[in-house]
Amino acid sequence: FIQDIFDLIFTSQVVVADFTGKNPNVFYEVGIAHTLGKTVIPITQNMEDVPSDLGHHRVLKYLPNKEGYQELTQDLIKRLKTLTIIEAQY
Repeated sequence: FIQDIFDLIFTSQVVVADFTGKNPNVFYEVGIAHTLGKTVIPITQNMEDVPSDLGHHRVLKYLPNKEGYQELTQDLIKRLKTLTIIEAQY
């Protein structure tokens, strides 16, 4: 399983990591992404779930409801545009 995750991170341009709930696997995967020099976009429902050593990253906070997910989608599109990862058509 971890090899599959590593392969996905290795072949990605950007990793979106949800820190909601302080899942240790997410921390580990973000560490892999950083080691590989990948851009990480942190998201969370609660800013207290984001480790302090990642505080320098701009974290996208979202609410777990329809409107919150729609806003998160728009925020992710904006962030990806700034990274020139997706076409400006979105």
